[in-house]
Amino acid sequence: MVLVSLVTEVKAMMKPDAKDSRKGVGVKRITVDEQLAEDLIRFEICSLNEGVEKFFDRVGIWGERKEELIRRTAYSRKLGIPLLWDTLKEGQVFLLGEFEIIGERTKPKHFKVSPGRKEFIRIDGLRKFRDKIKHTYSDLLARG
Repeated sequence: MVLVSLVTEVKAMMKPDAKDSRKGVGVKRITVDEQLAEDLIRFEICSLNEGVEKFFDRVGIWGERKEELIRRTAYSRKLGIPLLWDTLKEGQVFLLGEFEIIGERTKPKHFKVSPGRKEFIRIDGLRKFRDKIKHTYSDLLARG
């Protein structure tokens, strides 16, 4: 029974997501949403919308958010994040996929879709990302 489940899971991983392959988009935004247990985290995952070539992180460029509960034993296989499980913290935001960093890695101007290229970056610590969050929060407060 376990072997059948494992084979099914491996086949599903090898099959491209129908939504992503149709769009030809290979960039995902992955957020560490909540650590539910020592070995279980809820991630929020969304793909870059079709037609977006240059991007950073703004409203309207990402597809539907999907929540996924992932255990420590499956996380690197399911997400492909090259980090140790114990370094993951709630609120971290990563970009993973086929894109390139325009500008310096620590101060990117933006990102550009680049098919075939593999990149990974944590963006929640970048000043440009933090400034966007502050601006959005200020707008919400102003609306009352």
